[in-house]
Order: sequence, then C-alpha cells, then structure tokens
Amino acid sequence: MWRLMISEDNAQVLKRDTNYIAVATLKVATVFVVLNLYSCTSPSSERIHSGEAQGTTYMIKYTGDESVTQLQVDSVIESMDVEMNTWRNDARISKLNNFTREDVAFSFDDHSKIWSVIWELSSDIRTDSDGAFDPTVKPLVDLWGFGLQHVDSVDSTDVDSIMRFVGFGPENIDLKEPGASRSLSETQIFKGDGRTQLDFNAIAQGYTVDMLIHLLMESGIENAMVELGGEVRCIGLNLKGLPWRIAVDKPVTNNRAGGRPLQAILEVNNASVCTSGNYRKFKEIDGVRVSHTIDPRTGYPAYHALLSVTIQAGSAAVADAYATACMVLGPKDGRAFIERMLRENPGESIEALFIIDAGVNATTDVPFEFWATEGWKEDIIWL
Repeated sequence: MWRLMISEDNAQVLKRDTNYIAVATLKVATVFVVLNLYSCTSPSSERIHSGEAQGTTYMIKYTGDESVTQLQVDSVIESMDVEMNTWRNDARISKLNNFTREDVAFSFDDHSKIWSVIWELSSDIRTDSDGAFDPTVKPLVDLWGFGLQHVDSVDSTDVDSIMRFVGFGPENIDLKEPGASRSLSETQIFKGDGRTQLDFNAIAQGYTVDMLIHLLMESGIENAMVELGGEVRCIGLNLKGLPWRIAVDKPVTNNRAGGRPLQAILEVNNASVCTSGNYRKFKEIDGVRVSHTIDPRTGYPAYHALLSVTIQAGSAAVADAYATACMVLGPKDGRAFIERMLRENPGESIEALFIIDAGVNATTDVPFEFWATEGWKEDIIWL
C-alpha cells in the first residue's frame, strides 16, 4: 500500500507499506460536497484553515489539542506550486517545458523529492492503465484547447504530428536521480524529443492533499479533513464523532431549481474519495457530446458513456490518477482496470463507483446506469 514517509531531509515520499492506514481522495472535476453534519458546537472545538491555491480553493478542518500554523500550510502548498504548477512561469515544470535541448540534461536539486515521487508513481500508473494516464498529454491538451475550444480547427495532421512526442517513457523523456549514478550530483531530466512537455495536474493536486494530511499527522492531529480543488482526504472522525461524509454529484449539466443535485453519499473512514467527471465540460458536435478528456493513446477526445467515476485508493495521489485514467478508458475498460488493480493490490482498499449514461435505455426516472465494486455496493447511500 502506498505510504507517506518523511526522509531525513523532511521530504514527503510515497512508499508501499502493508501497515499503512488506508486513506483516500476526492477529486471532483466539477464539484465536491463535504456534508457538514455538525450541530451547534463551540467554535474552539474545530480549527479551520482555508484559502485559495493552485487555481482553486482549499479547506482544512481538524479537532484536538494539537494544531498547525497557517504558515506551515502555506509552505506545503508553495512547495508543490513552485515545482508543478504549469500556470506559474517560475515553476520548475514550466522551465522544463520550455527547455527544448536534447543534447544536455535539465538539471536541478530535487531536495523535496516531489519530482522523484510523482515521476515514479506516474510511470507505474501509466503502465498499469496501458497508457490511459500519461503526463505528456499536455501538448495535446494545448492543441484542443481548454474545454475543447479549438475543436473546430484541429485536424488529423495536427494530432499525428504531436503524437510523435507523446508518451511518458525514456524514448521521449527520462529522469535520473543522484545515487543512480556516482557521477550525478543533481537530478537530471533528459528529453529524447525537445518538444515533449509535462502536466502532472492529474496527480499533483492529490499529492498536495497527501502532503497536507501528513503535516497534520506529524503534528499529532488524528481527526481531520483536507480538501483541495475538490480532492478530499479524511482521517479519524468528524466533530460529532462520526465518520466524515462525502457527497457525489448527480452528473447533470444544470439544475433549474438551483444548487447542485446529489447522487450519493459515502461515509469515509480513514480514507478518501476522488470523483472525476466530464458531464459539465464537453462540446456538442453534430448533436454528439464530445468529452473534454483527451486520450493520450489516440490524441483525440475520449468518446464513451462514462459520465463520472468515483475512486477510493490508498492515497489522494493514486485516487486522483486512477480517476483520470478511468475517464479516459470508459466504462468497460475502466471497470477492467479497477478490477485488475483490486486483484493485483488486495491490500490497497481500492473501490469505485461509475455513473454511466443509460443511452437508449434512459428514462426520465432512470437516466443513468451504475457500477460499483463489491466493497461499496452495500455502503453507498443513494439519494
């Protein structure tokens, strides 16, 4: 099971460990809801940190005698931003993406170990998902535009040209760490094709949540909820001494009555849940909805009936990436992927809920089909 560890230089590192308490994440591409089930209680019973980060918002709630400072929270978020935020020109990933040389390495000191951890985890999940999860998808996303805004101007020649340097592997881009070779004093990234670019957003936000939870746990906090951009991880119990409850959105594009309709509620026991969906981000072409999710294996938007997928996994980073992979794979292949991960990793408490467009079988009362792993079938509270 993936475990968060602290190295001697206080770095956050994910490692496998069968003794690790199961945790999970909630990544909602559109929205998440943490159900606040508290009655009237003293404000001093609960501490809250909230604000803006990584182009979205975050909230941290915890109880107990121990605490962390806002400066500590900001420091953790900044440590990720300065490495992986593609919207920041001063971030290391932006500098790497602008680095086009193939004859020399892009060298730097990965003191935080963020690069080595995310790189290794991304490589593993790309292999496990048969390429459905791939951080080198960035040039394709740029081609199609945010929300497929460039869809009318993209042709097959453009896609074929970019696909030549898409693929998270040593033929396009490779990372070597100090220690792997006695001659290396810094982390080095080599580009086989100078045009290859990276975007770890589908795993880095989840890893930020893991880092924040680790900060709380290292400070002696046992009951907490961390949410960043819709990704949630919970430990212990809420203020009423009950499991944290996370609501999953109903995958509809709008709600005339206002608010956000909910599909289900999940009780989160030392776990997290990540929900990704594309039902609010799509483009309609000739009457057909085309997903904003780009398939890095084909270079084209994913086309299938899967509206949203909710994943529980051993860490926020893993749940984040698995949800993205499933939204690329679709309902059939996504289910096969999750079932295979369950067989190969029996100790990682992986669970999933798929909400699928019922298509020709849809009715006003039953517009969706559902699939859930065995561990969740009896636990989901349907609304």
